[in-house]
Amino acid sequence: MKKGKFFILILAGSLVACSSPNKKETTISEGSVPSMYALPNTKDLDKAARLNIELGVNYLKQDQISRAKSKFIRAKELAPNLSEAHYSYGFFLERVGENEEAEKAYQKAISLNAKGGNEHNMYGAFLCRQHKYRKAEKEFLKAIDDPNYTLTAETYENAGLCVQQIPDMAKAAEYFEKALRYDPNRTNALLEMAIIKYQQKNISDAKAYHTRFTQLSQPNARSLLLGIELAKRTGETDKLASYQLLLNAKFPQAKPSDLLSYKKMS
Repeated sequence: MKKGKFFILILAGSLVACSSPNKKETTISEGSVPSMYALPNTKDLDKAARLNIELGVNYLKQDQISRAKSKFIRAKELAPNLSEAHYSYGFFLERVGENEEAEKAYQKAISLNAKGGNEHNMYGAFLCRQHKYRKAEKEFLKAIDDPNYTLTAETYENAGLCVQQIPDMAKAAEYFEKALRYDPNRTNALLEMAIIKYQQKNISDAKAYHTRFTQLSQPNARSLLLGIELAKRTGETDKLASYQLLLNAKFPQAKPSDLLSYKKMS
């Protein structure tokens, strides 16, 4: 998964429109500030900050780095106490290689919303990309503990992909299975479970996961390599030939060892 796509996924739950304004008429008491001169309220500033975050994301997708930076900085200026503004800026800093400053931004976001699922998931993904796998795992579990957090399947999958790098395959399988309970169509989790079951010599389960993956996703090098190995074990010569042709056509540089090159969090 590319960074931009991952980022948009994580932000999906946090870029929520502010509640509609109160339509009840109000009167201006003596000594109060007329509304046309009033400063924007916090909700308006948060909404404006989120708009700047969305613009920043779009600029990042287009590799317009300077424009993206200006939008993320503007979001922080508009709403310095909005956690999304800080973890969004943290992602930007990470994207341009400023990892120390990025970590500070992620931690600032958590300090503003200590139990927030988005905040912990974003920080966990950062830690995983920095090869701090156990610390990342803890952050993912904190994200899932947030009762209002909705990206549970994605975060269990993130945890699985992360601990797989240790490698801790037992934990990885546990997290992938949990991800699939929340969303049976998580293709990353399906393929990783298929490979884990293949490594455990559980060919029937490996084949079941692999079949489900092929029903939901376009083939990649690892899925085709696994398909070849499973077809060899089950004696399905037609499938073996088909997978081999596809592999040669689409991924001519693929090697058998690539099957166990675990997917890294991007």
